[in-house]
This record gives sequence, C-alpha cells and structure tokens, in this order.
Amino acid sequence: MPGALMIGADAATPPAGTRLGWYGKIPAAGDFVHRGVPRELIAWWDKWAQHGLSALKQMPLDAQREFTAAPLWNFAIPAGPGAGAVQLGTVAPSRDRVGRLYPLWAVWSVPLAAYESSVLDGAGPYYREASTALLSAVRHGSGAEQLDRALNHAAIALRPGPPQPPPSSAGQDILDILNSGPGQTRPLVRSGPEGWPDLPACFNPGSHTSYWWTSQVDGAALQTYLHGGALNATLFARLFVASGRARF
Repeated sequence: MPGALMIGADAATPPAGTRLGWYGKIPAAGDFVHRGVPRELIAWWDKWAQHGLSALKQMPLDAQREFTAAPLWNFAIPAGPGAGAVQLGTVAPSRDRVGRLYPLWAVWSVPLAAYESSVLDGAGPYYREASTALLSAVRHGSGAEQLDRALNHAAIALRPGPPQPPPSSAGQDILDILNSGPGQTRPLVRSGPEGWPDLPACFNPGSHTSYWWTSQVDGAALQTYLHGGALNATLFARLFVASGRARF
C-alpha cells in the first residue's frame, strides 16, 4: 500500500475493550489513510477490495456509477474466513481526492479467544455512530482527523455488557407481579443492532458465515445478506452493484 498516511497516531487511547480502527480512501485525502488497523488486517481487506474493483472494471460503466451510489453496509465477520479475528464494523463505497474508487472501513477487531458474545448486545449505537462518521467523510467531505475523532467516540459504545430488562410502564410492572409465580423474574432482552436485532443469537464467532446489512443512517432501505466463506468478488458486487446482478 504505497503512500499510505497514518492519521492520529497521538490520539487518546480508546477505552479498554475497544479496538476500533479505520482504513481506506476519503475524498478529502489524495491517497490511502488509516488509523489503528494492523497491517495484516489492512492487507486482508485490500486483497478483497482489489479483487472486487478489478471485477468492477470489467463491467459496464454503469457498475462504477452504482458503486459510488451504493449504500453503507454494516457487518459482523467471524474469525473463520481468514483474518484470524472477529470483526464488527461498517464499510462505505468511497474514493480519493482525484476520484479513484476504493472502500472505506471502520472495523473493531478482536482475537477469537478474547471475543465476548455480549458485545453485540446493545451494539446498535456503535454501528449507528460508525456509519454516521463514514457517511460524513464520504459524502460531506470530513477530513481524516475529524473522522478519527468521531470513530474514537463510536468505540466507546462497543463494550461487552449484560442484557437489560425491557422497559415497561408502572401498570405493566403491577401486572407482571400479579401474573408471576414464586421466584419468577422478568425476562432479559438481548437487543442487537438495528436492522438485525437477533444477531447476538445468530452470530457464531468461530464460523465461516458473515452477516451484512445496510446502514440506515442515510435513509437507505434495509437489505440483509449472509455470506459463506472468504470475502470474494461476488460479495463485493452483491454489496456495491445494484441488485447484485454481476456475474463472474
């Protein structure tokens, strides 16, 4: 990745338990920019992007226009497909200052052995803030420093924690007491990300199945997709070319 520029190396260290970084291209910069992502993971993402972009160049010109207009996608990727870590984050179609197409990622990664399943409970604020930060950089011209600050703030929202009791009115509390037997307690609710609320129950961090769903911070329609195995050009087209009609 020649010419890559690392931004914010002296930024405050995120709270313990959060390991959020970002990588890719933004319209406010002339080349690759990144922060907090290991080079091995950068190479892993770049391999997928290069395969996808190479295939994109073989398609009609409409495909490249569709890439720039594609939605942002949230993801939950298990350790199985090859990166050696569980990854939770968002990817946006982007470009650099001179118009060269390339995605932009915000990704929280953790080794499989250190992953806690409760991190997905209540992860909605993290995905929402990460998506908003990428959207600001890709479509509204925010610079690398501003993006880095916004994503550091998003990382705070991604902390493992127990599920919380569901909210209820005082009247409902009384009915719960009257209807419950000895020793019964109110059920706990596991509230996953917006768009895929049951993700905490579905996601297997050691599997080969990744989960993808559109971010709705910009009003995009909800789409969901399951992908088995390594990230490939077919997945790239499914996410970034309208209707995923590309054939390889």
